[in-house]
Amino acid sequence: MRKYCLNCGKKFYPNNAWTGYPQTEYDWRTRLEVPAEHKHFHSLSCMKKWLAKNSEAFHLLLTNMGNNDTNNETIERT
Repeated sequence: MRKYCLNCGKKFYPNNAWTGYPQTEYDWRTRLEVPAEHKHFHSLSCMKKWLAKNSEAFHLLLTNMGNNDTNNETIERT
């Protein structure tokens, strides 16, 4: 599957394990898989530039998603 970077328009192939961002990350216990259809940038720098340019919209997205944190130490208590 061929996709185009949202930031610069460069062609990339997210099915290749070494291209496309965000990439799959490894926690010390688990693998945090990112499906190919969720990769929208050809490089990490393009992803960071896009996030910087769209920081207000990205902030609103994260703010409106709510707190899904289940770690009791980080949940604010009233």
